Amino acid sequence: MLAKHLNAQITAVDFIQEFLDDLTLRADQAGVADRIATLACSMDELPFADEELDAIWSEGAIYNIGFEKGVSEWRRFLKSGGLLVASEITWITDYRPSEIQEHWDAEYPEIDTAAAKIKILEKYGYSPIGYFVLPENCWVEEYYAPMQSRFEEFLFRHKSSGEAMAIVQAEQKEIDLYSRFKAYYSYGVYIATKI
Repeated sequence: MLAKHLNAQITAVDFIQEFLDDLTLRADQAGVADRIATLACSMDELPFADEELDAIWSEGAIYNIGFEKGVSEWRRFLKSGGLLVASEITWITDYRPSEIQEHWDAEYPEIDTAAAKIKILEKYGYSPIGYFVLPENCWVEEYYAPMQSRFEEFLFRHKSSGEAMAIVQAEQKEIDLYSRFKAYYSYGVYIATKI
């Protein structure tokens, strides 16, 4: 999508080569493969030079290393005035039931309100320029429904092993929690420039 709308060279990073191979195939089909290079590595071991990048776009991934670590470590890769766009699990209310609070405290202790996330951006030398909450369809139609549709095949492929069953049960629990508590949290998208 970015390659279709931007006149830019994009480096797509993931540590799973299969995902990058799929991206390469889809980019070729969309006629934008010449604008996308892939790089198989971990996001906390990026090989970019200081001030090499105009923008960093992290959609649904920064939690892998933590929001604060990501925004602090990635800052050096951005040119002055460079853009950081990162989505992050965010409380969208000041109050929430203890069941959902305890779940996310165990799963991702960095979950917090938008005000706290913006404070982190400012602490590490960014000027926030935008924030919005992803709509429900991003969770349900774009993430949970496709995942659920693959549960049966995943279990079959792994012979319904204990590990496979545990993964499916954990994902289903998260889906169920979202359907019950979606009024309290979502993904916030944070847009900021490097000062």
